[in-house]
Amino acid sequence: MSTISLKLCPDYFHVAEGPGNKIMGYIMGKVEGQGESWHGHVTAVATEYRRQQLAKTLMNLLEDINDKI
Repeated sequence: MSTISLKLCPDYFHVAEGPGNKIMGYIMGKVEGQGESWHGHVTAVATEYRRQQLAKTLMNLLEDINDKI
């Protein structure tokens, strides 16, 4: 099984910061598997920043990065 890590693919890890450098959310994209059999994992948004489209924005970022790799 292969795993994409921060060391191998730092673009899969992003932090969304708000005013005062407060962390609003983060995404850690991880893809596991081989060939056609693979799956991904995502961690996302702080409770007080939910329902503001932040998770969707982070997911779109991860998908765009994945398309380039």
